[in-house]
Amino acid sequence: MHLLILLVLISFSFAGDYPSHIKETLRKITNRVYGVFGVYEQVSPKNRGFISNAYFYVADDGVLVVDALSTYKLGKELVETIRSVTDKPIRFLVITHYHTDHFYGAKALKEAGAEVIAHEYALEYLSKPSSYNFFLARKKLLGKEMEGTELTAPSITISKDLNIYLTVNKELKEFQVKHLCKAHTNGDLVIFIPDEGVLFSGDIVFDGRLPFLGSGNSKTWLQCLEEISKWNVKILLPGHGEILDNPEKIKKAINWTAQYIKDLRRAIREMIEEGCDVDCVRKKINEKLIEMNPEYAQVPVFFNVNPVNAYYVYFEIENEMLMEE
Repeated sequence: MHLLILLVLISFSFAGDYPSHIKETLRKITNRVYGVFGVYEQVSPKNRGFISNAYFYVADDGVLVVDALSTYKLGKELVETIRSVTDKPIRFLVITHYHTDHFYGAKALKEAGAEVIAHEYALEYLSKPSSYNFFLARKKLLGKEMEGTELTAPSITISKDLNIYLTVNKELKEFQVKHLCKAHTNGDLVIFIPDEGVLFSGDIVFDGRLPFLGSGNSKTWLQCLEEISKWNVKILLPGHGEILDNPEKIKKAINWTAQYIKDLRRAIREMIEEGCDVDCVRKKINEKLIEMNPEYAQVPVFFNVNPVNAYYVYFEIENEMLMEE
């Protein structure tokens, strides 16, 4: 999960007071799509763990929710926020990936009646002792904010694709839940509404901030980005950060994410070929990438997180090179 990043991320100040309830961040994005937006920080008692985004779509016959935030209390606040907009039943919760800031609030949505949908990798994650150890660490960090939080398993798992249908204006609307490839994690899902061009991308697309490459696969992540770039996406709703609401912004974010991954992979391969081991790569990778693109020095948390990414990607590249022999 994000344990290493949790230890190394630099806190960024939040403009004004932290919201006492996530409803304070509620934004109406389209006629039927709403979102709440966490701060870009590491988890702390001050922000109550509210560091990611969650979204919901209000159809005529029910609500579809995307991601559940990082505690049961925040999940309850998400339910309350939905209830401030509509009294329609909460029918589905789609978890884009099983990282703690996206699924720890799932119990609250499940209690509200939602079927919890995730990739089957979620069950593998939950079966590992590391998932419970991280849960204990998060309880220690957040204290009372974690009251009621449980490691909630999905009630429906998918390995590839699933279409959900809800009624809008007396017609069935299709919500495409897709697993494109291993990317940010081994079990990333995106949700696409084709006739509206709305894409809930989870943590696959980043806009000018460093992605975490320690839980999935950097090579196949590039394939995901290439596939998404072919779709007619008009609004991209990421797991963190701001709404991308026009094609130019979306293209820029997809290209930026892909270019960082490509640069990191190329730099590590060159360093391995020059005889650099993993410790050498971690030590020199910041300088190497800044040589390739000086703008990386201005990216938030670059100097701390880039060596962490390099550590994981080093072993990916090393394995790929062994397979080439």
